[in-house]
Amino acid sequence: MTAPCILLIDDEPLVGELEKGAEVRALSPIDANFGTDLAEAIGKADLILLDHNLHLDQGLGLTASDGASLVGHLRSWARAKDVPLPPIAIYTSGDDAFSDETPVLGPAVPLDGSFVGREARLAPALDVEWLFSKYADGAVEKVIALAEDSLRLRQTAGDGRMSLKETAEYLVLPAAPPWSDIAFAGAARWRPPISEPSAARPGARGTTATLRWLLHQVLPCPGLLISSRYAAWSLGIEFDGFEAAKDGANDFAEMLQEARYAGPGHNLFPQRWWAAGIDFIGWQLRDRSHQLGGFQQALDAFAGNGLQPLTPPEKVVVVNSDLEEEGLAPIAEAVEIHPPGWPAEALELWMRRDEVVNDAVARTMVNPVEDVVRQ
Repeated sequence: MTAPCILLIDDEPLVGELEKGAEVRALSPIDANFGTDLAEAIGKADLILLDHNLHLDQGLGLTASDGASLVGHLRSWARAKDVPLPPIAIYTSGDDAFSDETPVLGPAVPLDGSFVGREARLAPALDVEWLFSKYADGAVEKVIALAEDSLRLRQTAGDGRMSLKETAEYLVLPAAPPWSDIAFAGAARWRPPISEPSAARPGARGTTATLRWLLHQVLPCPGLLISSRYAAWSLGIEFDGFEAAKDGANDFAEMLQEARYAGPGHNLFPQRWWAAGIDFIGWQLRDRSHQLGGFQQALDAFAGNGLQPLTPPEKVVVVNSDLEEEGLAPIAEAVEIHPPGWPAEALELWMRRDEVVNDAVARTMVNPVEDVVRQ
């Protein structure tokens, strides 16, 4: 694969590590020819990596004062020139640089802390595709991987527009498994930004809209793709056993391998699985349990002695007020929540009832008719 091109905007650029996996064009916003050089470099870039901690004038005015404010200038220029921008990622050494920002996805309250682990919720508010903590483990590798994802997106689109078929190809949706058509239909239900076939112009977002849709909605919100915890819950087995068996050498692990998501953005999140693939495995387990006379017998036949049925089975995956998965809870002890910005296509979220009662922010995400709100 051709090495991606990263346009690094930084007044103190360090390109050494990035150059091991990408072609890097470094520009400083304090250079006299910055505007001219930037306009020339954008068309060749697969990713704009924008340092937030720029040494610019912090006074109130019409010029950019930091990396986040420079994003608006780039968007405005692209609209005026009708130039599609590649994905934009902010990187910063200050993990709490955006602690006062309110995410688009989730409760309408400021982060009040680090953005790490909350990138998908905050990036839309800053109008960027992603954020990186500059000195986090694996940061350089993830930056390069995102640039590679962007390059492959342009190559998949070809003409700068995306069809549903091209979107499925970009997501590396497996074609061989019997659940492939179900996953394809599921991708369509998630309303990807389709611009072909039509007379629609790519616009200043170009194909980047597809990557943004994936990073901001599909990967962080369970539905088309699901986490390991959701996968274990969907299969009706204990999470610890699933974690131990998923990389094993048995029929169960082989079936899981087909359902493992390995498409763009996969290294920015914990492991994801194609929900259609997991559902198909669940159907096979139920079918085998009828043949063998019990669910445990079916698990043993597929994976040896490592898997245990979920007990009791009437549980749901629960999250905290930050929308982070916390485990499982009996459905009688949980309440459904409706976070702002949550996609209609995603699975509904649940939270422990006692946590909702004691959390004013969480109570704003509960249907007002729920008894828990009035407690």
